[in-house]
Amino acid sequence: MKVHLTTLGCPKNQVDSELMLGMLAEAGIPLAARPEDADCLVVNTCAFIDRAREESVATILELARLKETGSCRTLIVTGCLTQRYGGEILREMPEVDGILGTSNLARIVDLVRQAAGRHDWASTAPPGYLYDATTPRLLTARVPYAYVKIAEGCDMGCTFCAIPQFRGRHRSRPLADVVAEVEALAARGLQEAILVSQDTLAYGRDLAGNGDIADLLAALGETRMPWIRPMYLHPAHVNDRLIARWARARVVPYLDLPVQHGDDAVLRAMRRAVTARRMKELVAAFREAIPGLTVRTTVLVGFPGESDEAFQNLLEFLADVGFDRLGVFTYSPEEGTPATGFADAVPAEVAAERAAMVQEQQDRLAWERSATLVGSVQDVLVDGPSEDPAFAWEGRTAGQAPEIDGVVYLRAPDLVPGRFARVRVTEVEGYELVAERA
Repeated sequence: MKVHLTTLGCPKNQVDSELMLGMLAEAGIPLAARPEDADCLVVNTCAFIDRAREESVATILELARLKETGSCRTLIVTGCLTQRYGGEILREMPEVDGILGTSNLARIVDLVRQAAGRHDWASTAPPGYLYDATTPRLLTARVPYAYVKIAEGCDMGCTFCAIPQFRGRHRSRPLADVVAEVEALAARGLQEAILVSQDTLAYGRDLAGNGDIADLLAALGETRMPWIRPMYLHPAHVNDRLIARWARARVVPYLDLPVQHGDDAVLRAMRRAVTARRMKELVAAFREAIPGLTVRTTVLVGFPGESDEAFQNLLEFLADVGFDRLGVFTYSPEEGTPATGFADAVPAEVAAERAAMVQEQQDRLAWERSATLVGSVQDVLVDGPSEDPAFAWEGRTAGQAPEIDGVVYLRAPDLVPGRFARVRVTEVEGYELVAERA
């Protein structure tokens, strides 16, 4: 039985998919590159917000059609959607033959073997799974970087977020185990390890004697991995000692600090445990401590009670801080979260307008900053062939995380994918740069 796996959602889901593929391959189950060629289809779903759930359901139904037109005999759904709504999927989607949540990825092998008939696999077990460095993993993309999940779950309790419902409480992997995985990835020739979790700065606090995120970064600095990039840093966990230790760590000069908002009343309603003023101070302190730092953030507009004044406070906050990169989302009511019961809902069209205003303001700032890079010499990691046929290769500077921050289009045809190159920036195209060999 050949298996094809489709991944939806965030990099943390991608890690889960690569682990399941590794387990299937180790069990001797052949894998298919295309869904049309598979006997068994697996969809690893996302359930973070409305759009993600809609995409997951649409993908399930689209792949289910291959039961009628292709070789597919079995459809299995895994991930956050099934962890959260497993019973409903089994009742309402007869196309699905088996389900598996996020609680025990290792069951995927048995499920594939048993799912020739409809198999109602329990998906609502309490989340508790953590992989380790010995878990088989099949990297799915031919790129020189890999995501490394250092923890699962979250204890922060933001009022808009349902992640604890299907990912559970915060659970850290042992420091030595994370180091072993990163060292093994470096031995395979990878050039960048991207550390991900729901709450990265909470790393290690649940493990006595393990050390915290700063200890982990110090230990990873002793590995052969050239670039180490931590993501998803909750600003409420930052203090002066962490900033000082961060500045000494061998990590790329890149800070992913999701602020979510810039109005204190909205931040309190979100239960973010930090003020706008404090976040301004934190970004300033990081920039002072780390020369050339790129700062990325995400914001959430349209949260219940976000008045016109609160939104203006957000715009002013973003202008004052001057983030280099920014992602903006509109509020999505999530079942089981406190915010669904809050008064003063913001109309969807107003939230969309506000998101567009944030993006427009950010675009002006980002393009002005990108223009200053013309003529500069940068080190880039060559990720692979360019999606733009006008260029041979594309890569990224240390200030560009993959998939979210744009790329550098490279005019030098003799570069080697998966290696670093020194280049000179010649043009700016929105969030993308164009460069030639220096």
